Amino acid sequence: MNNYYNKIKDKFLVQDQSLFRFGSIGDGGYHLKPETITASHLLFSGGISSNLEFEYDIFRFNKAIEIVMVDPTVSGYKLLIKGLARLFFKKPEKIRYLFNALIFNYLVKQKRCSHLKLWLKKPERIFELIEQNTNSDSNILLKLDIEGGEYDFLDEIAANLYRFSGLVFEFHDLHKHHQKVYDFIEACTAQFNLVFIDENPSGGYNGKDQPKCIEVSLERK
Repeated sequence: MNNYYNKIKDKFLVQDQSLFRFGSIGDGGYHLKPETITASHLLFSGGISSNLEFEYDIFRFNKAIEIVMVDPTVSGYKLLIKGLARLFFKKPEKIRYLFNALIFNYLVKQKRCSHLKLWLKKPERIFELIEQNTNSDSNILLKLDIEGGEYDFLDEIAANLYRFSGLVFEFHDLHKHHQKVYDFIEACTAQFNLVFIDENPSGGYNGKDQPKCIEVSLERK
């Protein structure tokens, strides 16, 4: 499939004018309907790295939602050191690192937020982690940005679609896995609409115009 990005977009995208972007502008933010967030009981967020602005927006927008953040690489201390190092060496985005250090330290102190220091990859299962760490088993808002590991969980997600309120992904290495993405979205279409898809330039391109990384949002019908 040479024109894989446009074929996915043309086949499945359903235009929705009620979307808002939650999280940062550019990499790390996602488009969703506000009512999807308010209807969600849990945000399961796989992959944090140095950007927690999406999680922070969801936390503030839904005053009752639980949040489980899964990433062994992140800590408030690491973000603070990175921010100070960037400040000292006059590198870009120093303020963002410092801001996200504050966000992380704030969120992990809240009763409805937890941070799991583990790699989200097989043999881990998303629903085992949910059952072990929360009281929520439905109306789950799922975010996966785990640098290619998301493909290991597509079968589990597709088999449990009834438990999700919304799905957002950053799909990496799309030039290698575009058929998996196509098949997954097709499997979701009975219950979900693809309401947003866009290129993420930070992932680079395959050839002239085929993105290697895309952002995707699926909303319940």
